[in-house]
Amino acid sequence: MLKTSSRWWLIFLLCIGTFTNAIEAIEIPIPTPVKTSILVGAQNCPLWETNSPHMWDQVVKHPERTPTLGFYDQSNPEVADWETKWALEHGINFFVYCWYRASKSDVVEAKFSSAINALLKSRFGSQFKFSIMWENQGRDPKTWGRSGVTGDRDLLVNLMPFWLTNYFNQSNYLTIDNKPLLFIYDAHKLAADLGGATNVPRAFEQMRETCRRAGFAGLYILGEYRGLDPKELLFRKQLGFDYTFAYVWPISQPQRAAAMQMDFIRKRRALDILPTVWTVSQGWTGWQNEGPFYRLPPKEFETLLRQVKEIIETMPSKELGSKLLLLDNWNEWSEGHYIAPHREYGFGYLDAVRRVFATAPEKHTDLIPADIDLGPYDSAYKGR
Repeated sequence: MLKTSSRWWLIFLLCIGTFTNAIEAIEIPIPTPVKTSILVGAQNCPLWETNSPHMWDQVVKHPERTPTLGFYDQSNPEVADWETKWALEHGINFFVYCWYRASKSDVVEAKFSSAINALLKSRFGSQFKFSIMWENQGRDPKTWGRSGVTGDRDLLVNLMPFWLTNYFNQSNYLTIDNKPLLFIYDAHKLAADLGGATNVPRAFEQMRETCRRAGFAGLYILGEYRGLDPKELLFRKQLGFDYTFAYVWPISQPQRAAAMQMDFIRKRRALDILPTVWTVSQGWTGWQNEGPFYRLPPKEFETLLRQVKEIIETMPSKELGSKLLLLDNWNEWSEGHYIAPHREYGFGYLDAVRRVFATAPEKHTDLIPADIDLGPYDSAYKGR
């Protein structure tokens, strides 16, 4: 028989173990996705890594932008689960991650890809779609290609197999009509990398054929363009892009930010040169506040969403523009465009998306990490 002191010690250890197990058992509740009338996606800026804490320095100057997750590390699968939960419960079906190539060599290395890796490792990742936007912008003209290619062979022999294996073949990669969607940022630099504009259509067709050999029906290739110059649209059409999209709309009159976006959309549609997948921008400041500065409050953002929804409903049913919408941006915190939960408006932007596009009741509960004693996720930034 145990002595009294030993018995109390055993009870104490059992209590500690129970408490520890309870703490370990805390998990993010499973998302409750809402159905939407179309596919709604958000562009995702994946710059928020442990080894790049300086990326948050500009956000510190604007405390109203502070994410609800804090100055997080995107490589944490738990961070991905929170983002997936919030997106799905407000009618956002997929992210378009900016994808950067780290170096120009036969071995493809991705930079800032930890957000995608975290999604693929996360508990809820299989419930959420993603795609990539190839940020093919070199930072050093003398060694162009840091995020580009050396030529069509590099594109077809190195990049395409990498994308196919690591992304397109994932069960949650965004496909429509059994075709993966690939977004490309800079059409002119791509043409230069491939030896001229006349070489791009052939390379694009080989990319589509690579996808067909892998069991897809082809590949949708979308090129970024945010202007109204018919020559620029015709240039992208001649390159072989299927669609255009805008990463962000350029606003010169902040007080008319919503109206100017609608002007761009209506005028772009009237040009009828190359079909477009529409984008709605919440704001923009530039990385160093170079402006022009604008930020739509959630109510104005909601009105804009409703206006664009009316446009989408009149698009030809065979076009992607009738099936999906892009939101700018989920988490471009430094450039001042973001809809993820944050200090100033909380879930205001996400609630606007839910009200416009979801068929679920407006009343719902928005859970944050502090509600269930999880987080914070900013130890890497605070500990530098």
